[in-house]
Amino acid sequence: MVFRIWLACCLAAYVSALPDEISNVRELYPIPDYTVRCNSTKGFFSVNVVEKWSPLGASRFKELVESGFYDDGVAFIRVVENFLVQFGISNNVEKTKKWNSVPAIKDDPLLGRPFLKGYMSFAGGGPNTRTTQTFISYSKSTHLGQAPWETPFGYISLLDMKNVIDKLFSGYGDMEAFGGNAPDQGTLQRRGKEYLTKDFPEIDYITSCTMSRSFRAKEVIAAAEAKLGRFYSVLIVLALSIAILAVLAVFARLLKLSPKDD
Repeated sequence: MVFRIWLACCLAAYVSALPDEISNVRELYPIPDYTVRCNSTKGFFSVNVVEKWSPLGASRFKELVESGFYDDGVAFIRVVENFLVQFGISNNVEKTKKWNSVPAIKDDPLLGRPFLKGYMSFAGGGPNTRTTQTFISYSKSTHLGQAPWETPFGYISLLDMKNVIDKLFSGYGDMEAFGGNAPDQGTLQRRGKEYLTKDFPEIDYITSCTMSRSFRAKEVIAAAEAKLGRFYSVLIVLALSIAILAVLAVFARLLKLSPKDD
């Protein structure tokens, strides 16, 4: 954990020192407030939650994770290449009934810019209708983010997109209303996993999601910049990084030189 925080600090410091044109990535893919680690039938991926983008959306997603909503399996029911992947109906019929009785959350203000690859948002059927269904954008889109409920609350890294999300089975395509053969959402809510196992044997699932420990690099860099200014905070973090690497190198050298029994 210490190494991960140190590495995050180094990366954040490096990005903060980049020219404004390049460091714009900090706005498009900011350092998250926390991450959620999800396992799926295609492997692990992380959701990087940015609370300021969508406070109510981020709070509802956290509530879903902490309640174990994803732990009975949640299918990627709508996988449309170069557009989006949608999910958010539990394999557990009773769990679906429970969440259908929970009031929908109000819409957050729109960000006013296009969705980028990896952005994750709640889906909805009208104003103030966000419940449990979410989607991830497969590419930059000026279409997504126009409806009042389409405000991203986080993003999937481009690496996790490439290694996991881009590999989800897409053979069933879009919903029937848009010419695809994706599962019917009403039937799925009534029959649960039995419906998917019988009629959609190749569909992929999320099998669990858990909260990670808070991502502290942002706070570390912000505190350093507030006290010392950006330039000196970057120098200090880089110097500490070099020192730690030097210690590790010496330790590795000593292990290599230590006598071995014949």
